[in-house]
Amino acid sequence: MDPVGREFIYEAGLSWSYTGMWMKPITGQTLTPTTVQTTNNWMARFEVVDWTVISRYVISFLCIILAYNAVSGEREQGTLQLVLANPVSRASFLLGKFLAHWLTVISSSIIGALISLVILALSGVLTIDGGVLLGVTAWLALLCALFLLLGMGISSLSNSSATSLIFLVTAWTVVVVVVPQTSYLIAARTVEPMGLYWEAMGEHRTKMNRTLRLEGIQPRAREVGATDGFVLEKDYAQRLGQLEGMRRDLNERIFRQFEVARSVNLISPGYAFQYALEGLLGAGLPNIRAFFADAWRYREDLRQFLRAADAEDPDSPHVPFLPGYMSDKPVAADRFPRYQSQPISLADGFVSASMPLAILLLETALAFVFALWAVRRTDLTAD
Repeated sequence: MDPVGREFIYEAGLSWSYTGMWMKPITGQTLTPTTVQTTNNWMARFEVVDWTVISRYVISFLCIILAYNAVSGEREQGTLQLVLANPVSRASFLLGKFLAHWLTVISSSIIGALISLVILALSGVLTIDGGVLLGVTAWLALLCALFLLLGMGISSLSNSSATSLIFLVTAWTVVVVVVPQTSYLIAARTVEPMGLYWEAMGEHRTKMNRTLRLEGIQPRAREVGATDGFVLEKDYAQRLGQLEGMRRDLNERIFRQFEVARSVNLISPGYAFQYALEGLLGAGLPNIRAFFADAWRYREDLRQFLRAADAEDPDSPHVPFLPGYMSDKPVAADRFPRYQSQPISLADGFVSASMPLAILLLETALAFVFALWAVRRTDLTAD
């Protein structure tokens, strides 16, 4: 399990971070990522409380519910006239309302987050990390402030609380639900679709094998191939090696689709919040890219090691990574290179988090300006 607490922010409780990968140095074979958390796949779903989803949906909607009648409700009840009869500016009134609601949401969210973190820590799923808590708290505070200010601005402009609620729920649905669905459609149409990569790879491998067979390029018995220096076998292995380039291209297209969808999702404050945390913690798409880079790097190290071991055997046909045509002498297990991941540095994490965090800050600042403008221009004492 990840010791730094990334499980705390995985989307929908499903980890984007692969925990294993089948490494096959054989020509034409592909990397196969796997995720293994427990021997019980159903119970794995209960290990994680996903606070980005909770923040994006539940906490943001709670802010809307708290703020929709913050101004319009008091105007309808007539209490607003009493408040403004005192030497209280409209900005001070807005600030007081905002702070009261903001502290209520933040305190309850932090308590809930701490409880879930303690439970996960006691069960051994993760280790509580101060950086995780600080990042989640700071950026959750921004997210709550944004939705509260938006709600208070709309409440100030609305003639009634019902109108304010309808408008805010509609706006919330657009930025929280519609935008992510739109990003999926845009990404699917912007980047050439790849379908299921294993099906594409299997189909391509089948066609290539059929072509090679028609051309008479197939592995022969070792004693037959030795008569001409294994020319056909080397050609066969080289042609199958082209599949590796196809697999890398499919991976890159998957990443490009993710990146296009992320760019669209940044319009949504909830996703700006999530991507900022993912960047800081090295989770999400940055973690997938780093993981695949490490995996490809290790695969090449493994292949180089096997080439060197094969070169030491004078009786080997020396046809790289073609089963049966490399050295069959045993190699000590402790000689094999070991996989070592290169964790995303804190500096790289901040770089990855900078854009979504800047957008979240900008959206919060705009929401503040909008709320202040709305409360100042509206006749708050009107019936």
